[in-house]
Amino acid sequence: MSENLRHLIRSYLQSRPRNTAEIVEYARANMDGDGTSIEQIEKLLKNDAQVVRVDLVRRSGVLSSGYRICEWATVDWMKNRSGKQ
Repeated sequence: MSENLRHLIRSYLQSRPRNTAEIVEYARANMDGDGTSIEQIEKLLKNDAQVVRVDLVRRSGVLSSGYRICEWATVDWMKNRSGKQ
């Protein structure tokens, strides 16, 4: 997996947590037709020591009652967040 993609995702997550769908959409829009799959991005997120899974969120669907997807944040964002509470 491209180190550029890893850096792009980390910088996207610096301001706040994002769900997998948002991350995939952002990566595809900014990687110039890289063709990276959802599964590849999920694998990258799970294996990146600087990124943590925050929660599972429900995403509603038009044809279904919805499904659950992960929400991700950087370790730095989590540290800063816990220091403010």
